Amino acid sequence: MKTLRTPDDRFADLPGYPFAPHYADVPDPDGGTLRMHYVDEGPADAEPILCPHGQPTWSYMGANGLTEREAAGYDAPFPEDRYMAGARQFPSLVPIMPDNAAIPANRAAWRVVERWEKPFLTAFSDRDPVTAGAYKRFQESVPGARGQDHATIEGAGHFLQEDAPHALASAVLKFVADNPL
Repeated sequence: MKTLRTPDDRFADLPGYPFAPHYADVPDPDGGTLRMHYVDEGPADAEPILCPHGQPTWSYMGANGLTEREAAGYDAPFPEDRYMAGARQFPSLVPIMPDNAAIPANRAAWRVVERWEKPFLTAFSDRDPVTAGAYKRFQESVPGARGQDHATIEGAGHFLQEDAPHALASAVLKFVADNPL
């Protein structure tokens, strides 16, 4: 698989982002390896929280009201236009047609989450034109989602973590408090 890695210096000294870089190597479909970044902060014995997100966003969220320097931090993964090529391709990779090559992998992923018994929160917005109503399948199919106080964030769009970061953080904190491990 042909990849383009953002230079590490693009992430140095970002305002409001004091986190050390951590990476996991994951296999790509062609037998190579991709490097995936993750944030690992807090006490080692604390309860973990997994917050997956999609392209073209990353963990430096909260784009509302950013200073020019902070906005540059948000754009750090994309030093040139060509770095956005993958993000622009992402919508075409969503397996919505029955002959899409990703359908078997997508179905296999659903078989895993349909057995997920640990607490599972859905947090969607009320104005997302892309995933409107998708929360229903998670809430109905994932055992760990049953009985949870799921969040619908009002006034936000598809990039929920950017449109309403404080409301999303509040929903996650409530979820954690409601589900001690």
